Amino acid sequence: MLINNSLPRFLTSALLLASTVITGCMRVDIEDPDNGDFIEAPTVTVSGNVFSTTPEDFPLDVDDMRLEINGSPIPIAPDGSYSTNILLDPLKVFNPIEADILEVSKGFVDSARIVVIAGDSIPEGEYSPQAIALQINASGLDSLEPVVASLVDLDPATLMPTGTVVVNNTCVIGGPFGTCLGRATIKIANPKPSISGFGVDFTPQLNNVRANIVLNNLELNVYIDGSGLAPNCDLRLRASTVNLGGNYALEPDGTTPTRVDVFQQGGVSTSFTNFSQQFTSGICDIPLIGDLIQLIVGNVRPMVEDGLEGFLNSTDGNNNTPIAAAVEGALAGVDVSGSIGQALSTQLDAPFFQVKETTGGITMGSNARFITNYGTAPGECNPPEGAPDLTASYHVAQPFPSFGSNTPGGTPYEIGMGISSSGFNQLLRSMVECGLLVATISELDLFNTGVPLPLTVGLLKVFLPELGGLDPSFPARIAIKPTIAPLITGAPGPGGELALLKIAQLNLKVLVDVTFQGQVGVLEAAEMMLDADVGIDLTVDEGTGSLVFALAEPDPLNVQVKSVENPIGADLSSVEALLPHVVGSFLPSLAGGLGSFPLPSFLGLSLDVVEVARNGEMLTIYANLNQ
Repeated sequence: MLINNSLPRFLTSALLLASTVITGCMRVDIEDPDNGDFIEAPTVTVSGNVFSTTPEDFPLDVDDMRLEINGSPIPIAPDGSYSTNILLDPLKVFNPIEADILEVSKGFVDSARIVVIAGDSIPEGEYSPQAIALQINASGLDSLEPVVASLVDLDPATLMPTGTVVVNNTCVIGGPFGTCLGRATIKIANPKPSISGFGVDFTPQLNNVRANIVLNNLELNVYIDGSGLAPNCDLRLRASTVNLGGNYALEPDGTTPTRVDVFQQGGVSTSFTNFSQQFTSGICDIPLIGDLIQLIVGNVRPMVEDGLEGFLNSTDGNNNTPIAAAVEGALAGVDVSGSIGQALSTQLDAPFFQVKETTGGITMGSNARFITNYGTAPGECNPPEGAPDLTASYHVAQPFPSFGSNTPGGTPYEIGMGISSSGFNQLLRSMVECGLLVATISELDLFNTGVPLPLTVGLLKVFLPELGGLDPSFPARIAIKPTIAPLITGAPGPGGELALLKIAQLNLKVLVDVTFQGQVGVLEAAEMMLDADVGIDLTVDEGTGSLVFALAEPDPLNVQVKSVENPIGADLSSVEALLPHVVGSFLPSLAGGLGSFPLPSFLGLSLDVVEVARNGEMLTIYANLNQ
């Protein structure tokens, strides 16, 4: 086929004549099902037509035609139509349907090919259930403690401001017959109440998380304003620590399910360690008024407890207590969807379906969908010509995983993030729509020397002698475009890689740029479809801190090539046999369009990946949190 009519007429005629003489005018098509259809039934009905492209000159003679579907003879109706049922193999997932015809009297052949997908699907825009898992181990909660503490505005000077009356005109020195010899009013004084700092300690429990807030070196200064026999003096009260404990439960937010709702269970309890006192001025510890100290302490301590507990038990406009709001803020900083979506030019929505607390940590599960948004803004894609528009992705029903304290390889970790096969297939569908696997190959390592050779007519005619009449310096290329998205099944790769990536119906066109007297045209020399099973891994680029997809070099036994168009009438059997051995030279780099994406951050804490592995059937990243 010539794709440019500006070539000289004699050259055009000669090439078209060669095509007509050798390949004939008889064609076969597959009308139903369509390429890329998902079929859940065990069989599928295949129908189509055998026809002549020039019926006036070369009428169809079905008695002279032989039709095979996947190698089995199929009868042709007098009008050229055919129909048959074929059995699908759900383990293969991609099921090719190949129709081949032979015009017996002339030896003309033609082929058509589609691939159907045996199994369930997720329509674009719908969620893959239980697709993303996020585990925060007890050690990960420890790393999040300073982050949560930074979000709590706990200031004793605000809770107990200077001038607050602790004891008001109370008799502190009793006299005979019920009289009072000395009275006192006690107030919070300067320097204002302070702490040297505080921390938050999380302990995961069944169905909640225990949070203990520890105030360090609480200091209160009070002024005793006495009358009668009661003197005036200043007293400093100290507690080396104040412990405030409460339980907090987590669940998906009912209004915004992409966030975690944290609520306090019951009230906060308070306990003091090493409560002491010291007079800083005046004389208030003489035997006559020795009970004054106990009175002060007995009134100040409950006031401190009430103030702290009142603050930590109070609720804001969202009915959240301060610690619950801080934990929500910390978990809201777990920005997975935003960073991944923008890096991969797709929109990731991941609402939680569960937040489960155990003694080992917190397990959060999300449904997920990837949506392709076209454009040039962040998170949008501008696909190249040839990128398909796909309507669904392959769904694999997989159990939601459980997490231990160590990775599958036995290494402790703080946080784990996993994606299911169904969720990953949604990502692959979106990336193919954005241009993944669309490429042009202008050089190949045809002879496995490690050095790729430029594709020219001179090189190609070794395999396509029908090009021998063209200038051997004419450049050639292979235009590649996907027709359906690759997928993973949940199985490991053939060489033990993280996952098995299945590629099917990858369209390859061999094109030659033909020039004559300053005019340029494009000759389509062959069109083929390629299927391949290849292992895929996920590694960490230490230089950029990004996750990188890496494809293994495919085994030629796991690559199949089928010729579907033969415009120059060449014998393509040698090309079909050769390509599985050279596809390894370009397929990994071609799929390198999967690219890389940055590791998500957690409120300023970066991830230090310790292992990438399968957790059950989920692809999972295990990492520690670093400041």
